[in-house]
Amino acid sequence: MNSTIIDDSTVQAENKGSGKKGLERLTEIVKSLLGMSRAPVAIFVVAHAGLASIFALGHLPSIRIIILGIFASLTGTGSLIGLNDLLDVELDQRKLALAAESDQPDIGSTFIHHPIARGTISFFTGLIWVIILSFLSLFLIEAIRPGLWPILIIIAILVILYSKLSSITYWKMITVALAVTLGAVAGWLAVAKGDLNSYSGWLTMLSSGGLTLALFALWSFAWEIGGRNIPNDFNDIEEDKPLGTKTAPSVLGEIFASRIIMVSLIIAVLLSIALILSAGFANIQLIFLLAGISILDLYMLLLPARRLVLDPRSAVSVKLYNHSAFYPLALLLLIILSLPLAQW
Repeated sequence: MNSTIIDDSTVQAENKGSGKKGLERLTEIVKSLLGMSRAPVAIFVVAHAGLASIFALGHLPSIRIIILGIFASLTGTGSLIGLNDLLDVELDQRKLALAAESDQPDIGSTFIHHPIARGTISFFTGLIWVIILSFLSLFLIEAIRPGLWPILIIIAILVILYSKLSSITYWKMITVALAVTLGAVAGWLAVAKGDLNSYSGWLTMLSSGGLTLALFALWSFAWEIGGRNIPNDFNDIEEDKPLGTKTAPSVLGEIFASRIIMVSLIIAVLLSIALILSAGFANIQLIFLLAGISILDLYMLLLPARRLVLDPRSAVSVKLYNHSAFYPLALLLLIILSLPLAQW
């Protein structure tokens, strides 16, 4: 009888241990998939596209567009960043072998960063995840605006080019900045008037955006280069040099790269002010927005960039990257707060 009790207790303990391990493994897989798609970064992409839609309309889109747009942005961004992870598995494995853990992690490294390279999930699991997210995103994009789906394919091509151009500094920067800019412009195209089912319809919609759309695209491009792209490269400089990966900091040096960042962000700040002025906001609303964006530009972009110029280290660049990542979200909230002033 005692042996039976002992046997039963042992079985229960083993079952409990198996259940605990199963839950831990499930948690690891979830963290890996979210980390592969950089889930926090996807949230900022939602804000960026949301900004574009407000500039296109002059007010908030419908609730339907907002809900569909949020999920389309999350799934689309997740699939595209996940695609980059699939393409760079070997490179990421070599980087991880050289990398030291940073005491200043960036926003994008929340959850498990590069899970396939780390071995926490298989390549096949990552591939299935990217395919599922891609089909979900295409379905949602088509539900928002028929004919808009090719923009996801174009951005995917840019992501592939970004991966293949890993040893060519300037084209790599331009490619990723174009991808980010197009992702944001998708928010504009989702709500602007016109037909996207023909080539001429795309040209008509883009040209109808006029100066405001042009300024938005240029602002997005400059912000991505100076606020995220080059600062993020500072984090990998110790791995990029021995691997021969050419980024601005590894080729031009940290001091010169920090100056490029500063110039890019000064351009982005000037473009942000021009963008607000061109958007046709009412008088009191315009004053509120100009004051608010000046504070955001100074606190989230220029001051962190100045600190990097004075002290061009990865620990400082991470702080700039994290501040800059929140910038579109902060600007979106500022504009939403200003909307009631449009009637004054």
